[in-house]
Amino acid sequence: MIRLRSFAPRMALAVAVVVLVACFLGAGWGWLRAQEALRRQLDLVLAAEAEGLLRDYETYGLRGLSEAAEVYTRRRGPLLVLLQGPDGRLISGALPGAPQALRGFATLRPPGGAPLRALGAVLPGGVNLLVATDLSSVDRAALALAWTPPVAGGLAALVALGLGFLLANRLERRLAAMNGAARAVMAGDLARRLPESSAGDEFDRLAETINEMLARIEALVAEVRQVTDDVAHDLRSPLSHLRQRLEAALARARDPAADEAVLESSVAELDGILATFAALLRIARAEAGTGREGFTRLDLSALVAGVAEAYAPVAEEAGRSLDTVLAPGIAATGSAPLLRQALANLLDNALAHGAGTIHVALRPGPEIEVSDEGPGIPAEEREMAVRRFYRLDRSRTTPGTGLGLSLIAAVVRLHGGALILRDARQGPMPGLSATLTLPPLPDA
Repeated sequence: MIRLRSFAPRMALAVAVVVLVACFLGAGWGWLRAQEALRRQLDLVLAAEAEGLLRDYETYGLRGLSEAAEVYTRRRGPLLVLLQGPDGRLISGALPGAPQALRGFATLRPPGGAPLRALGAVLPGGVNLLVATDLSSVDRAALALAWTPPVAGGLAALVALGLGFLLANRLERRLAAMNGAARAVMAGDLARRLPESSAGDEFDRLAETINEMLARIEALVAEVRQVTDDVAHDLRSPLSHLRQRLEAALARARDPAADEAVLESSVAELDGILATFAALLRIARAEAGTGREGFTRLDLSALVAGVAEAYAPVAEEAGRSLDTVLAPGIAATGSAPLLRQALANLLDNALAHGAGTIHVALRPGPEIEVSDEGPGIPAEEREMAVRRFYRLDRSRTTPGTGLGLSLIAAVVRLHGGALILRDARQGPMPGLSATLTLPPLPDA
């Protein structure tokens, strides 16, 4: 049902009113202009007739002029001619209410009759010549011309109203479908999307944008639910162990050495839990786009070289070696602390789960690659490996929270890049190649 409070009917009604008002104003102006133009033409006709009568007077005298006036009177045509003597005595013709000694043009309004347009001239000897015609035809023609815009405007207003209501009906249907979908989303159906037609118009583009937003919201809500489940699952065990350890310490007799050991292990357990929450907070901040305002142009070659130099003694301590191949002069736009943290996480993963030499490469693009010679990650698990708390079966016995790759992926997405995981080489120990691709500088 179309309501007048809807946008399209109100706009159609407003347009119709404006069109009608404009047409009536135009009609008034047109009537005045048409009347003025027609009267000028009528004055030219009167002037031509009067000139012809004056020539008759010059040729045939007053008698010939009087006979010509009688001819006009007998014809009963639109043109009236009157001859009056100097004393106002009627010589020839008929023109009721005519003034004496009229010079030039004038509009006469005889009692009980239609208005007349008259042209007067005083001949030698004081004879008054008047030539006049009825003005009603001029008024009728001007009125007919003046009514043309309102009639056309009325038809245009009707067409505008009809088109407006048709448009309103279509808009009402499309907006009702969008409104229903939006209410379904509000009610919790996050998989619902706004309907799109094949027209490709503004409504379809708006629906496409909103659907992309809804898809992103659905993904974020799913991630939040997954994180909640993962946090509840992964932190339940350490918190339960911590509670049991403390309860056991409270239940037994006081032993300073044993109590100190319990407190130290409990503090270590709490440090791990706090580290997990800190990592989750960093991931959430990166995925929310927090920190983008601190992006600056930075020397990526110097940044990667600095992190690699810091980790070289750590690798040596672990009986491993660190090999670097860094292209000089590579620049990027981003957050230096976040990129250092992401690269450090990659090196930590390579030290904890890889084997052999750790290779760090920086190439134009820019691309940062960290690879090792360990068992790597199976291709079917690489997509899952960047999820929070996901850990490979062989990694469950090693320290860690399963948040390292998640944080790296979030940081790279914040910078507009991507994290690519693949085998480093062929063979029984394929190793893992983790590549961070970053967008090039705008002027690169």
